[in-house]
Amino acid sequence: MKIISSEKMENCFDGDFVFKYIFDAGWTREDIIRMEAWGSLRYYESFPRPMFQVTCSDGTIIKGVQNDPACRIIFPRATPAAARENFEARFGELSVL
Repeated sequence: MKIISSEKMENCFDGDFVFKYIFDAGWTREDIIRMEAWGSLRYYESFPRPMFQVTCSDGTIIKGVQNDPACRIIFPRATPAAARENFEARFGELSVL
């Protein structure tokens, strides 16, 4: 998976820190499981549309749905720019696995 685009989410309570990322493929079960290396993973595989949430050690929260090529990312208020750079760099490393 590779990041195709990202956009700031409008009309969100924390709008300055919430972004939608679009990828070139949908989230697979394997992609979701690999995200556990980033922090605390909650994966609701039994849901009709399996969803996941990862809370990273820097406070970044990643939310998505299996097979959907997008996800919502909430960056921490204290360091949103640094957290965003960190996410994009780490995701690049994850996608080559």
